[in-house]
Amino acid sequence: MKNPFFPRAESFLVIWATNYQEKIATHATSLGLTQAEVAAEIALCQSIIDAINAANTQKNLYKAAMETRDNTIATQGGELRLEIARHKVASGYTEAIGQDLGIIGTASEFDPTTYKPIIVGELSGGNVRIRFKKVGVDGINIYRRQKGTSTFTFLSRATKSPFEHQLVLSEPNKPEHWEYRAFGVIDDFEIGIASDIVEIVFGK
Repeated sequence: MKNPFFPRAESFLVIWATNYQEKIATHATSLGLTQAEVAAEIALCQSIIDAINAANTQKNLYKAAMETRDNTIATQGGELRLEIARHKVASGYTEAIGQDLGIIGTASEFDPTTYKPIIVGELSGGNVRIRFKKVGVDGINIYRRQKGTSTFTFLSRATKSPFEHQLVLSEPNKPEHWEYRAFGVIDDFEIGIASDIVEIVFGK
């Protein structure tokens, strides 16, 4: 007698059990099975199929619930953090109110209102490289201006460090002095205060 087979893999078991219950009746006479025995085996297969399908349904519901939870925390939580930051700069805000609402953290806790990114600028392979640590934020918005000008202009959103900026000199062989600074970003909103300015002389 050949070795009996019963699938172990759950992904294959439903297919196997469905095939078995659909075809066992066609072989009942050859196997000496009564109608009651065939019905019993079909019922066994159906129990297995139902149990696996029920478990998979619960897994999918759980996965969907977890995704909903994470998205809600990210979006609604992000909006709430911004509202809390706004409350903290309201004219009537006091530390007592903050304590009562539970919105005053310890020194070690992340505070979006006072977050200040730390960036380091350097030249690398002919590009400007900005290094930063993404601590408590989704990324940073990087701004730049030429030394001696007054207005910073937005350069790029960076979510991975280091960020590399490929510069092209306006005039060949004429070095340019650039200043860079950054703001932290959570859920597409800038938070906190600007980083210290880092300076790069490009084209030396």
